[in-house]
Amino acid sequence: MLSPGDVVFYSRGTSEFCDAVEQVVANNTLFHVALVSVTGTVIEATTDGVKESTLQESILENEPGVVEILKLDDEIPEIEILKAATWCRSKIGLPYNDLFSADLMNSEGKESYYCSQLITEAFRGVEMHWPKHTLNFLDSDGNPIEFWTEYYKKRGKRQVPQGGEGSHPAQLRKSPVLRLKMRILPNMMNLNTLKDSKLLELSSHFVGGNHVEFPSDRQFPVIEPRSGKTLATWHFATRDQVDTTVKTAKSAQKKWAASSWMERNEVLKKTADLLKTHCNDIAYWECVSNGKPIAEAKADVLSCVDTFNFYSGIGHDLLGRHVPLDASRYAYTRRLPVGVVAAIGAWNYPIQTCTWKTAPALACGNSVIYKPSPLSPVTALILAEILKSAGLPDGVFNVIQGDAETAQDLILHDDVSKVSFTGSIPTGKKIMKACAERNIKPVTLELGGKSSFIIFEDADVDSGVSCAMMANFYSQGQVCSNASKVLVHRSVLKEFTEKLVKLTKTMKVGDPLQEDTKVGAHISAEHRNKVEGYISSATAEGATKIFGGDRVTAHGLEGGYYLSPCILTDITPKMTVYREEIFGAVLLIIPFETEEEAVRIANDTNMGLAAGLVTKDLARSYRVSEQLNAGNVYVNTYNDVSPLVPFGGVGESGFGRENGIAVLEHYTHLKSVFVNTGSCPNPF
Repeated sequence: MLSPGDVVFYSRGTSEFCDAVEQVVANNTLFHVALVSVTGTVIEATTDGVKESTLQESILENEPGVVEILKLDDEIPEIEILKAATWCRSKIGLPYNDLFSADLMNSEGKESYYCSQLITEAFRGVEMHWPKHTLNFLDSDGNPIEFWTEYYKKRGKRQVPQGGEGSHPAQLRKSPVLRLKMRILPNMMNLNTLKDSKLLELSSHFVGGNHVEFPSDRQFPVIEPRSGKTLATWHFATRDQVDTTVKTAKSAQKKWAASSWMERNEVLKKTADLLKTHCNDIAYWECVSNGKPIAEAKADVLSCVDTFNFYSGIGHDLLGRHVPLDASRYAYTRRLPVGVVAAIGAWNYPIQTCTWKTAPALACGNSVIYKPSPLSPVTALILAEILKSAGLPDGVFNVIQGDAETAQDLILHDDVSKVSFTGSIPTGKKIMKACAERNIKPVTLELGGKSSFIIFEDADVDSGVSCAMMANFYSQGQVCSNASKVLVHRSVLKEFTEKLVKLTKTMKVGDPLQEDTKVGAHISAEHRNKVEGYISSATAEGATKIFGGDRVTAHGLEGGYYLSPCILTDITPKMTVYREEIFGAVLLIIPFETEEEAVRIANDTNMGLAAGLVTKDLARSYRVSEQLNAGNVYVNTYNDVSPLVPFGGVGESGFGRENGIAVLEHYTHLKSVFVNTGSCPNPF
């Protein structure tokens, strides 16, 4: 994150001294400046003298409201930058120039420096184009500032050196050879007032333990689906900023990997506790940024609690094996972290998708760079703050905002060791190809599905209706494992259809922040239009719409993206809705006669994420489950989930797994060590 010669500016201080420093330059909030050394530490002249610290230590010491890191223009020779950084480091231990004297002497007659003076002296002889600054101790009305009058009296000076030669952070900041690298906003998120905080005024990214803002020309709106309003404008990370983040994660990962299982487990357990404590407020932001009903958002957060709790106790599953070979030889295996994990999330389950990737990756000793979808980018930043509060070292978990271009820069980075992606099939194929062509790295792909749910003739129809609704209408139908094809035995078709329509009509569509809302807002106007397009194409191709599929206007939220759940019948295999993933609350009723026919229809897809069935026949449940070509099968339930159980698909639904112990294989690599306790025989 920091490079030798970077200049660090601090503004909006909290102490009386900081206020006084800010006042001497009109319209200024800067009070301090430091330089990054050749070792990446911060060298600064404080009232305690010239000292060296990490950036985080410096931020904690100075308590700024904003920190800006600026890099030097390419026109400054690298050798001069390194000389300046080295020179600064040589001054560690010298006292503070409390008189701000140009001769570098303090009130005790010793060589000394104040903050901006240390920087200007370091670059003496280099064309830095520092704007001239004369010492000023008057307020905007031309009156002496009382603080400085008393300050100099205490040092035996009857007058302040008004008009003398000097420097100031505000003047250094104006140098034309400085370029903004990033802006850090420390301590901007308060977990105790999360719902009421100005969360969207935070920076777009979280890197190295801080909320940071990268300068970028590529912006995107943060839109609230429930109202259609733009809540904020954030920035996508550029290639250089991705590189900075990866380097930060790589550096932090080494220390995290060296920590004990118990240390990691303690952080994950505390994360679970904090998620539970702040569940309602996190769910609020999940609802605002995604549009799903608040009750569902709360359930999502609580599932994240379970996930972090589960992975806080899996240290024993990372144990290797000891393998005796003969009297003098043995071997052992070790599970080691892969390194830096690039995790790319989906918009439909923002914090849950982030958790499913992050918790096991951290438990295995990896660092994570998470790129959320720009359609729901908020709650990943909250999780970052919670992990930090739980004691996760800075840089181990990072969040960058981005689009496809940003994702490509991330997954192609040579220091990224593993990619985990949740999203569409076309994008998954591109990621897999990119990881193979550039530098081969393991990939986990959790992609789309076209699943079926079978209701047999012996089924409890009421239970079947409940399962079918769960399989189609949860989260406005925006669930990858949803079973849009509901296969119903003809003997119960009429009863099932009548009960389904009756219950679907009772579902309240509207403001997702209201507890009684069952169907919230689609993620975007574009996606709502896409779902409407599937419904229109189905009816044009001969399907019958027996309920729903209409736009709904929520009172006071007229710009929101609402659509009532839709039920279609008279479906044929040639229809688009039969073949393609709709990703919306559109349920297709398809009758069948025999078990063999139902299995054939269910498997009539190149995707294999999920499938389900309702039956009272235990033998049938086992027999049919074995025949269904899906990574997840649900019997007398649907979309059930647990961190203890692996989740993933087959075919074009992807490969690899989320959750369970199985996922540990995706975030570690196995090392085999052979040991010979005797002498090595010569075979030649």
